[in-house]
This record gives sequence, structure tokens and C-alpha cells, in this order.
Amino acid sequence: MATRITASRRDDGIMVLKISCPERRNILDEASYTRLIEGIAAAEADDGVKVLIITGTENCFTAGNDLANYQALAEADSVMAITFLRRLQAFPKPAIAAAEGIALGLGISILLHCDFAYGGQSTRFQLPFTHFALTPLGGTTWLLPRLAGHKAAAQMLLLGQAFSANDAREIGLLTDTAPDGRALEQAFDCATRLLDKPHEALLATKALMREGQVEAVKSALDREEQALLARCRTPEAQSAIDAFFARRRHP
Repeated sequence: MATRITASRRDDGIMVLKISCPERRNILDEASYTRLIEGIAAAEADDGVKVLIITGTENCFTAGNDLANYQALAEADSVMAITFLRRLQAFPKPAIAAAEGIALGLGISILLHCDFAYGGQSTRFQLPFTHFALTPLGGTTWLLPRLAGHKAAAQMLLLGQAFSANDAREIGLLTDTAPDGRALEQAFDCATRLLDKPHEALLATKALMREGQVEAVKSALDREEQALLARCRTPEAQSAIDAFFARRRHP
């Protein structure tokens, strides 16, 4: 079943991009990234859109990139997931994420590139790239150590250790936690408060906040893309992914 990306533009100036395929934990594939890029482009081009919210379904934000995509990357020269994250990173208007249930891999990268992020209290976070003999993507190796500190980032990136919503809030990955099922409500509350501010001042302030790190993040995205492509070509990564799918077929 394909993951659906729906874009809803509200009259008040809020656009919502929703990731939806709960049967497969809202995993993302090439078609998903194309639709997300189109949604972000539409939000940027529409002067009536002042704030963007990215969310998943009631019990799942996203389990990240479809592992089958990593197998296909052995023959690729670019990573569509990173193309999407480049587009999100460059989005000039305020962006808010609302996560429930799980946020894995690329799901955490999305949170890192949003200006605000809210998560349900029981949401579980994990960056399991090394479990599959892969390297992280999305500027995560540059952004996360600066957000959480090297030691905490090493637990998340090298060990692939899962962490809680409270942990995510403490390191600054989340703006705040919410009772389960109410992260999107918090995101709308934040968006409404942003709508009350002078929009051009918000744009200028966000540009100034990002100015000092734009080139560093772009460089990290490029390095991670090349490293990931190289890893996807290794027998070690392909075997790890094959083993995962074999366990799924024969639990």
C-alpha cells in the first residue's frame, strides 16, 4: 500500500502536509518524497500560506525511509530523501512538526529541520542506521551533536539507542511534549500564535537564525549523501537489510 501525502490549505494561512500509511508505519518512498517536495514548493509559492505543519497519523509520525529504497540506492547516484530534506531546510516560512507514536530515522531529520516540533508523551524516537550498516542522512551528523552534545548524539547515532519524548524535549529536538494524541493540537496553537506576528519580521528573523549554519548544513547533507550511497553498495549493508526482510517473512 502506498503512503499518501495530503496537502490541506486552511483559510487562516496554515498548510498541513500529512503523511499517511499507518499499515506500514507511514514509511516514505520515492513517490512520497516527490509529493512532499511539491507540497513544500506550493506552500512557499502561495503568499496566503504563512505557516507549514508536517504531521503523520494518530499513532505514527513516520518510520522513515523504506528499507527497500536503500537496496535500490546501490545503483543510484543521488538520494531522493536528501533532496526532500534540502527543500525543507531551505523553506523560508515557519515550519512546525507534530509527531505521535514513533519517529524513526528520517522522521527525526524532519524534526531537526523544522522550527518547532511537538510530540506525544509516549512517542518513541530512534536513529537505527548503524543497525543496517548504514550511515545517517539529512544533516543529522552535524545538527544533532550541536543540539544534544557529542556524547548524547553518539548514543543515538552510533548505538542507535531509542529515546523518549521527554529525552527529545530535554535535548531540544522537541519544543514541547503533549498528552498523547494532542501534538497536532499544540502545533496548531503554535501556528496560530505565529499568525499574530508580522509575517515579514518572522521571515527575516528565521533567515538570520539560519544564516550562520546554512553552508555547514548544506555541506553535511552533501557528505552524508555520498557516504550513504557508498554504504548502500556494500555487501555488509545489503546483507543487513536482506536479513531484516527475512525476519519479517519468517518471524
